[in-house]
Amino acid sequence: MRLTRRMLGHVGAGLAAMGATRAEAGSSAAPVIAWGSPGRGDGQFNEPRSLAIEPGGSLLVVDSGNERIQRFSREGIFLSSWGRPGSGPGEFTYVSGIAVDATGDVYVTETGGAKRVQRFSPSGRFREAWAAPGITRGTDFEKEVAPFVTAGMVLQGPRAIAVGPDGTIYTAWTHLSNGLIRVLSSWICCQAPDGAVTGVIDKIASDGVHVYEIAGLAVDRTGRMVIAETDRYAMEDAGDSRLEIVVGGFELQAPNPIGPISTYASLIVGRLGTGSDEFRRPAGVAFGRDGEIYVADAGLNRVQKLDPDGRPVASWGRPCGVSCVPGMDAFEVTAGNGIGEFSDPHGIAVDDDGTIFVADTGNHRIVRIDQD
Repeated sequence: MRLTRRMLGHVGAGLAAMGATRAEAGSSAAPVIAWGSPGRGDGQFNEPRSLAIEPGGSLLVVDSGNERIQRFSREGIFLSSWGRPGSGPGEFTYVSGIAVDATGDVYVTETGGAKRVQRFSPSGRFREAWAAPGITRGTDFEKEVAPFVTAGMVLQGPRAIAVGPDGTIYTAWTHLSNGLIRVLSSWICCQAPDGAVTGVIDKIASDGVHVYEIAGLAVDRTGRMVIAETDRYAMEDAGDSRLEIVVGGFELQAPNPIGPISTYASLIVGRLGTGSDEFRRPAGVAFGRDGEIYVADAGLNRVQKLDPDGRPVASWGRPCGVSCVPGMDAFEVTAGNGIGEFSDPHGIAVDDDGTIFVADTGNHRIVRIDQD
């Protein structure tokens, strides 16, 4: 493993479909159950993407293809849902990330349409919404975000989102190029629960070689942060995939994402590859109760567990074997739909008792792993 230290600025149809199957899986030999099937009914999914655990223990699922949020018991029983396609309050366009604060309020990101964060009550009632900080009223989105755009650059809607122990909301945004130049930057906006900006971590500035897009983001109860990063534009044999563990506090900048990189202490963990300590497309990250880190690796169709310092502890998913070779396309890596196997897993959440929930995106289901 490469470990370097540096300073850087939803009883539902789903359970019936899976037969509530349990089996042994993964290097930790943990019992596994799964629920869900493709569709639009209660307990069905169209590419579930992100997960969050509510204070009462229920599971929220971003059902991205159906543009809605579904709520389940930890046993996979459908409880409720809200949302539909659209751009009005409580509607979604390319719904992406989800987070819950200590009071049970829910924050949901949309990468399309209004490119915004929506805040809901625990029952799913719309409270408010906000787009990128500094946006003024108007009809042309690119003009609205003019303060945050430089020549030819456009702003991608928010993707990853997390809530810190003090209630701070961390949301990852990315400036996209016009096709001729690379991403200018990926940055994490720090906001109060009402959306007021408290600071910005200007995470990445293009160095002409690597530009790491933030795909996953998690914050633990101590305020420690883990960021899943993937080189968005480089070819796979030249790019990289890694985690960054923020092990110290950081100095927040003024609310302007285009500026010098903030200074904070971090560990860079892993690299592009198929080994036990490597990643191909880390998409979701979560912390365990004791600081361990869990990673949903969409490119390798597996889940990895790391200790607090980033060392591999366990993994779940079909072993790559000889099918995983350097430079191969991520979608060619072995996937599976059996118990304990994954296809393009994107979201992950871990309960205080160590139970792991995975959004098995390509298989349109949720997988629960009960650790010993």
